[in-house]
Order: sequence, then C-alpha cells, then structure tokens
Amino acid sequence: MKVLSIEQMTKLKELGVDVKPKAECIMYSSVGGDDYKLMYGQSVCEDDIKAFTLQDLIELLPKQLPPYDFGYNCLLITPNVGLNGYVFHYKDIADGEIYKQIYSENILQSAYEMLIWVIENSYL
Repeated sequence: MKVLSIEQMTKLKELGVDVKPKAECIMYSSVGGDDYKLMYGQSVCEDDIKAFTLQDLIELLPKQLPPYDFGYNCLLITPNVGLNGYVFHYKDIADGEIYKQIYSENILQSAYEMLIWVIENSYL
C-alpha cells in the first residue's frame, strides 16, 4: 500500500491537519530512537504520525469549493491517458471554468498537492 512520506505528513501536520493515529493503522513511529519507521499497529508514542493513503487524502478534500452554487464547482479526479498521469481539478460543470488543476504521474502526489493548495487557500 502506498502512503505519504514522513516529510509530507510533517508538512500536513504543520498546516494544521490532524495526523494523530486514532486506531490501528499504518503510521510513522519513532519508538526506540529518533528516526521514524513505518509500521502498522496501535499508536504507542505521543509523536506517532498516521501515514495517509490515497483514500485518506480524498476524504479530506472538499467535494466543492465555495461559493456552493448548485453543486457545479466540483472536485474531479481524472486519468490523463495522453500524459500518462492523473489530474485533480475543481471545475465548474456549468461553464467549464477550472479553478485549480494539478497533474502528476503519481495519483497520490496529485492528491497531496491538491490538499496542500486547498489548505493554503483556506478551503479546508
């Protein structure tokens, strides 16, 4: 299973995202030293950090950006066959205007970059 790196998770934590493990999960833990190690289980240290998966990121992303006008401004996730990657974008379905678009060959990276943009623009 692919997860965000400890550096990416630390950035999300610095931006105010709750990264505390709540139950058994994949997490970064520094048990027994200063280096974080990826592990699965229950959190045993105060500074454990959950390792987000693609599903975690998608659940955090708002489905719409304000103003909420009839649900037209929606989050779309599309494969881009020509560029061999994935595009996350917020698009007004009515007029086709794209508010923000992020492309990457790695779908997890695209979702992460979109979440950073959403947070930095106060949409989360």
